[in-house]
Amino acid sequence: MNKTPFPGDNKNVTKTFCWIGSLSIGDWFPEFTIFASLADFKASDLQPRLIVVSLPEHIQDSALNEIRQNPTLSHSIVFVCKKSPYSPYLANGFWDESYTTLLQKYEEKLALVKLDFEDDIASKLLCYLWLHSDSKLEPIPLAMNSRLYVYPLLLAWGIASEDCFSWLNGIKRNNWIETDKLVNRIRLCPDCHCGHLNYIDSCPSCQNIDIVSRSSLHCFNCGHVGAKDDFRKLTSLQCPNCLQNLRHIGVDYDRPIENQHCQSCEHIFVEASVEAECLHCGKHHAVDELHVRNVYTFKLSTQGRVLVRQGKRQTLFSLNAGEQMNAQQLMWLIDWQNKLAKRHKQTHSILCLQLINFEEFILAEGESKALAQLDAFQDRLRSIVRVTDACTNYTDNGLLMLLPMTATTQLKAICEKLFDVKGYQDNLKIDFSIKAITLPADIGENVENWLTDQIIQAKPLKI
Repeated sequence: MNKTPFPGDNKNVTKTFCWIGSLSIGDWFPEFTIFASLADFKASDLQPRLIVVSLPEHIQDSALNEIRQNPTLSHSIVFVCKKSPYSPYLANGFWDESYTTLLQKYEEKLALVKLDFEDDIASKLLCYLWLHSDSKLEPIPLAMNSRLYVYPLLLAWGIASEDCFSWLNGIKRNNWIETDKLVNRIRLCPDCHCGHLNYIDSCPSCQNIDIVSRSSLHCFNCGHVGAKDDFRKLTSLQCPNCLQNLRHIGVDYDRPIENQHCQSCEHIFVEASVEAECLHCGKHHAVDELHVRNVYTFKLSTQGRVLVRQGKRQTLFSLNAGEQMNAQQLMWLIDWQNKLAKRHKQTHSILCLQLINFEEFILAEGESKALAQLDAFQDRLRSIVRVTDACTNYTDNGLLMLLPMTATTQLKAICEKLFDVKGYQDNLKIDFSIKAITLPADIGENVENWLTDQIIQAKPLKI
């Protein structure tokens, strides 16, 4: 399969910067190829890695959308000179002198990408989030849309608004992306999944919607309850039923908490019944029958970053020694092996290899260079992983290895090989620790929580 070209893969246009719209030259500006309109830019067939859009607000969003739709421009760095409704979701910020830093990071990360995304929007999203540092997939509220929120970037790539949420949940189940921030919580019609709802208060007795708020009084003498206006008599209060003068609240009378009154059946009540009427299909539903949906921003997960850098298709079973599965699959495998260990009196081991100086290593070497070295280090680790072993990156700086039919007494030789791998890497300034967990164990219902607790409690092995 041929890899979909990233912007700038054509060597003739790699260094081209393009400006679309009106231009006011600054002293720090690089050299631009200037286009008066998006149509002129498209006609040029250039594939720049950096584009600045300086168009009127009413056409800027359309231009940004077309740029992201273009397969060879979808991952370009796009700056704007002024904000428009969709620029926070389709552009990469405002054009200023910091562009050189962003461009340098972009170039470094681009060199590490090994994931093809031809005809694969999931891979396309992972590469986009990887290339644009600190980028998030963000939703925008859209009142005219029946789902109330849409993801502009996904719409530009051809995913329908009604499919965005289910599509993202599928990607999230693969552990390639993770939720970042809860933006809102919406409720949808269970029949047509529309969010345009009208909430109607009605009488709990006769279900009529003609209800009003009304102050009532309760006479202690005869027990009569009625509208406050019925108790008024010139400057005093008098019960209309027993004619008792009501002077002191709490002694002669009080105010009932039932302050809702039905104009149809005269029923007095505290809270009205609430129904949701769908303005799209017209169906009525109780509020607790509505579908609740959490709307999130998403970011790239650890597994997603590994997939972008290594370009491996993760499958349920690793066919090659050392090939990684995702963390969710490994958790299932640990649970299954634990049950087998209990049933057949077997012993399995889990090794946790964790980089101790990860943050310092990244700062010292730079993110792109450091990640490239770590990938090379991991390739060396694969050379000592047995066909029957399983492994996954559970964090940016942690590797889990499941070693079936391996007792604690056998771990020393394996750990020595792991430490030897570090010695083979020239100038690899990383330190790591190894912790061991033994199966069978009382895991409980949540394997991930159990494993996290065990890793925290375990002490590093001494070789």
